[in-house]
Amino acid sequence: MALVLSVTFYNFRGSNMKLCLKPTIIPFKLEGQVVLRFNGQYAKIPDLHGAIWEFVTALDGRKPFEELITHVAERYPAVDQDQIRSVAQDLIQYRLVESPEAFAVTSLSDHDRIRFSRNIDFFGSMVAVGENKFGHQEKLRAARVCVLGCGGLGTHILFDLVALGVHHLTILDFDTIELSNLNRQILYKESDVGMPKVVTARRRLLEFNSHLDVTALEARLESTRDIANVVRGHDIVICVADKPANYMADWLNEACVEQGVPFISGGLDVRRSVFYSVVPGTSGCGACWLASARSKSSLVNSISTMAKQQDITYEHPGPALVTLVAVTAGMMVSETVKILTGCQPPQLTNKLKEFTFDDLDVSVAEVWQQNPDCTVCGHLANSQRSRVQSETV
Repeated sequence: MALVLSVTFYNFRGSNMKLCLKPTIIPFKLEGQVVLRFNGQYAKIPDLHGAIWEFVTALDGRKPFEELITHVAERYPAVDQDQIRSVAQDLIQYRLVESPEAFAVTSLSDHDRIRFSRNIDFFGSMVAVGENKFGHQEKLRAARVCVLGCGGLGTHILFDLVALGVHHLTILDFDTIELSNLNRQILYKESDVGMPKVVTARRRLLEFNSHLDVTALEARLESTRDIANVVRGHDIVICVADKPANYMADWLNEACVEQGVPFISGGLDVRRSVFYSVVPGTSGCGACWLASARSKSSLVNSISTMAKQQDITYEHPGPALVTLVAVTAGMMVSETVKILTGCQPPQLTNKLKEFTFDDLDVSVAEVWQQNPDCTVCGHLANSQRSRVQSETV
C-alpha cells in the first residue's frame, strides 16, 4: 500500500519542537523521491534535489525542526522552505515522527522500560507528536485485570497479559490439572498433574515476572452474585470459564453490567472459536445479543431455550486444539489492550467474531445493537441517551 504525502503548504510553526523519525520507520532514497516504509505501507515524498532526504535523515531529535528546515533550505536554494515545512507537517499528520521531549517523564521503572521496550515502540507507532509513548504501557501496568478460568484459553491469556506488562491480576479456577490438559494449557507441566490450576498458574506467572501482584482464588462460580463479588473494582474481566456451560454467559453479563466493568468472553466450538466484548453503557450486552439472535432465527430461539431449560451440553469434554486456543487468546488480549489503553477503539463490541480452522479465516459471525428495552443493560442505554440529549440542548 502506497501513501503519497501531499505537498500542500500548511500554516504551521513550531520552531522549538525537536523531532525524530519513529524507530518503526525505515527511509529509502530512490531516484526523485524518498520512500518511508512503515506498518506494511510506503509513504512516497517527491524529492528532485535531495533536500527532503537530507531533512528526513537529519530528524534525530537534537535540533528544533525549524532550525533544521532553514539549514537544509540554505544548502538547496532551488527548494523553498515551505516545501520542506510542508513535508514536516505531513510527517506529523501521519504520525511518522515523534518528539523525544514528550518522553521525559514516566512512572515506569528502568526495569520496565527495558523489559517492555518493544511494547513501548509498538504503542509509539500510533501516538501523535507530543503524546507520551510510555502512557499506554503505564496504563497496562496500573490496570486491574480479572481472568476467570485457568484452562486452555486462560493460561494463554494469562501468559500474554504478563508478557504485555499487566501487573495486577486476579485469577480464578476450581479445577485440578489433568494429563489431557497439557495439549494446550501452557502454564503447566507433567509434574503438576493433580495440582490446583489456579495455585500452579500463579506460581508459574511469578516465575516469569517476580514483580507481579497476583491474587489466586480457588473457587467455583455458581451465580451472578458470585461473579459480581469477584469482578468488583477491576478495570476489565476476561472470562474463559466454561462451567456451567448454559449459565456462565448470563451470570457474567449480569454481574459485569451491574458493576460497570467491561468484559471479554470467548471459547472453542470444535473447529472454530468465538469471541466478543461488552463495554457497559457504551455497547450492547450479552442479553442484547441473545435477544437479537432469537428474533432472527426460530431455530436459535428453540435450541437456546431448550439447552438452558434442560441443561444440555457436551456429555464428554469438548475437543480443543492448541492452534485455535492461541489465535483466540491473541484476539481477546488484543481487545483487552485496546480497552485498557485507548490506543485504538474496541473491535469486538456488538459483534461475535469467529476463527475457523477449516479456512483459517477470521470473520464476523453475528452482530447486534444496544437494546434500550434490554432487561440487563437497557437502563444504561436510556441514561446515556438522556445525557446526550441534555448535552445537545
